Amino acid sequence: MKKLVSVISSAAMMFASVTSLNLTGSPVEASEDTIKIMCIGDSITDGYTNDYVGSYRKFIYHDLTEMGYNIDMVGSKGNGWTPTYIDNETGESFEFDNDNTGYSGYSIINYNGRSGIYETLQSTNCLISETPDIVTLQIGTNDIIDNYEINNAGERLEILVDYILENIPENSALFVTTIPELDPNRSDVYSWFGNYRHSADWQIQYTDDEAEAGVAESIKNYNSQIKALVDEKKSEGAEIYFADINSVITDVKIQLFDGVHPNNIGYKAMGNYWCDILDEYISSKEIVPPVSETTTTVITTTNITTTKITTETVITTNVTETTEYTTTSTDKGEGNDTFRISDLVKLSYYVLGCPAEIHLCTPEEIRAYDLDSNGKNDVYDVILMRQSVIRHIENNPDWTEVDVIS
Repeated sequence: MKKLVSVISSAAMMFASVTSLNLTGSPVEASEDTIKIMCIGDSITDGYTNDYVGSYRKFIYHDLTEMGYNIDMVGSKGNGWTPTYIDNETGESFEFDNDNTGYSGYSIINYNGRSGIYETLQSTNCLISETPDIVTLQIGTNDIIDNYEINNAGERLEILVDYILENIPENSALFVTTIPELDPNRSDVYSWFGNYRHSADWQIQYTDDEAEAGVAESIKNYNSQIKALVDEKKSEGAEIYFADINSVITDVKIQLFDGVHPNNIGYKAMGNYWCDILDEYISSKEIVPPVSETTTTVITTTNITTTKITTETVITTNVTETTEYTTTSTDKGEGNDTFRISDLVKLSYYVLGCPAEIHLCTPEEIRAYDLDSNGKNDVYDVILMRQSVIRHIENNPDWTEVDVIS
């Protein structure tokens, strides 16, 4: 299965360099529909210190915007500020929408010494005033730091989750994520983890290794409670999804700058992760059923250059190809999971503008490959087909592809 997914990724790489272009080479127009995203959390969401303004949120905004989405980051903070991020190593820079609901030092719910995100959402009323389409929630790291009733953390999280679900629009979605690993023996945060260095009655002192193991066990415990809670709410019909940020923070020495907070290496990994799952969610919601009426679509590929090499000469010609097809409600439709990797390869070549003898797409296939029903084949169809093939593989682990690439 991993090999098949690797082949899919390799096929998708063929159009990566033109994801900002349509078939005629002009920039992709941003979606007319604005998607409002609210990121809720603690300091990891807020962005700890001035060096990490925008946290992982800046990468969500940048990556989704680059894909053509019209993104509006919303929250109780930010006031429309659009800072500029500059990568000190690569020189890459971009502006981003900094609105968010991240609060440094906050726990799930108020307890002695900590303010809670739950109470903050209530006092700011930001969910109702901002009406986000998507909410991401990453909270609980400070509960872990304090070792505060970890076995009951899921119950506190359920109160928070229920409040969010009750106060966002009916068609909006909540993504709840695990929290990342920590490195409690770093000098910058060593004193924060005092509750792991002695027993509750202070009669036993624990070594640094024991404290580190205790922190790791608390994170594992809490993250399992998050997964169980999301599964339960989803089974009850809630528009809620599980995310696993813990899976992308794989090296606390490299990706965390102080043992708790990510640096921009970690934040970029987190942002890229969020971008992938949010793109998949948004794309799935944007797929509309085929129209019932019959329509005629003309697909034109211009200035295709073909080269024929013979023993005597090299002949280069420019060809304009036009394909006309008729679409009805039964032409496309269901059964997207029957697409094969070879279909993904052919569609990728077609979108890249390769000669007909390379992409080998028939008019019927061109019609079937228009997965978003917009009357043209573009990178969005490639993305949707790639998601469809991967989903089919995940749901059918014994499935094999006979004709991957001839």
